[in-house]
Amino acid sequence: MSLAAVILAAGEGKRLHTRRAKVLHEVGGRPLIDHVLASVRPLRPEPLVVVVGHLREQVEAHLAGQVRFALQEPPRGTGDAVARALPLLPRDGEVLVLSGDTPLLTTATLGALVALRRQRGAALALATATLEEPAGYGRVMRAHGGVAAIVEARDAGPEEREIREVNAGTYAFELEALSTALAQVAPDNDQGEYYLTDAVKVLVSAGRRVEAMGLADPTEMAGVNTRADLAEVGRLLNARVIRRLLEAGVTLVDPATTWVDADCEVGADTVIEPGVHLRRACIIGQACRLGAHAVLESVTLPDGATVAPLTHRRNDP
Repeated sequence: MSLAAVILAAGEGKRLHTRRAKVLHEVGGRPLIDHVLASVRPLRPEPLVVVVGHLREQVEAHLAGQVRFALQEPPRGTGDAVARALPLLPRDGEVLVLSGDTPLLTTATLGALVALRRQRGAALALATATLEEPAGYGRVMRAHGGVAAIVEARDAGPEEREIREVNAGTYAFELEALSTALAQVAPDNDQGEYYLTDAVKVLVSAGRRVEAMGLADPTEMAGVNTRADLAEVGRLLNARVIRRLLEAGVTLVDPATTWVDADCEVGADTVIEPGVHLRRACIIGQACRLGAHAVLESVTLPDGATVAPLTHRRNDP
């Protein structure tokens, strides 16, 4: 079955107070959307469509030649954004829909979501998470053990706000079902927008199957709306990279003060002292020693190399 993907990247990001497109803000040495693309590409979606809107020129310039673009203008909600991409998609098959500001999503999670939809013969499989404080996330409504609807937080009543299972914002749709459902979605909500989440109720009402997959790690759904969110996903991403290095045989004297971009590589038996920053695709050999508070950018070191404390070394491409 053919698989396509749609990445939503039209948001303005008002609370970031920025002149840069939201999805181009960086964590772990890459723009947010590059992390998302890195997670999706191993599944080989065709086509891979990015929906742009606010500051579209920046996003299009950054991704030129890598993806196809759909334009949402003016912004009228997530349902409308996906509808803008439909003309670029096949008539049948399936499609992943996800946000361009969720850099912690993994290929394994996306693959599992697609597999669940296929195995259950569902019109839609969506990712969910159970949170102690659901805050502004859409609540997953269940009936008879299955998903019945998603209610956005601002439209939820008191009882619905008590629900802790929330929508993670990542979906695997049967394409025919998505197209049919979007045609029936209406802007009957507090914001007057076309919600993609309303497709759940449309499909269920038509007797179609909707499955939910709970995330083993709820942090994967973390998106970015504020500078605080940007800092938090950066911290979480760095912790993931640090864990990978530790498991690969790298010694980190103080993991809490060590920052390593996602595209850096470090060989086994290398020792990294406190405060080290590795940026922009550094390649560090085996059995090296990086002195405290060294900052290396785009640097390649052979096995056994030593870097003095407080070193700042940068190799321009």
